[in-house]
Amino acid sequence: MMTFSTFKKFKALVKNQTRRKIKKLRIDNGLEFCESKFIEFCAVNDIVRHKTLVSKPQQKGVAERINPTLLEKARRMLSNARF
Repeated sequence: MMTFSTFKKFKALVKNQTRRKIKKLRIDNGLEFCESKFIEFCAVNDIVRHKTLVSKPQQKGVAERINPTLLEKARRMLSNARF
């Protein structure tokens, strides 16, 4: 339920600051996005919910794809550092 109320606040913030509306919402099929109130709210506000597949790296954003690379580089730098 907290996700739903947080999304409603975020939607209002986007509308107030940019005078635009949210048209699409990319979700990962998490149960917090599949409750009936959330689905109904999106339908009433003409928000298309786009479900992604969790195991497909092609559907992840750039930030999520680069995270493992950055983590590995940081680990190498720490292991090579001399204290």
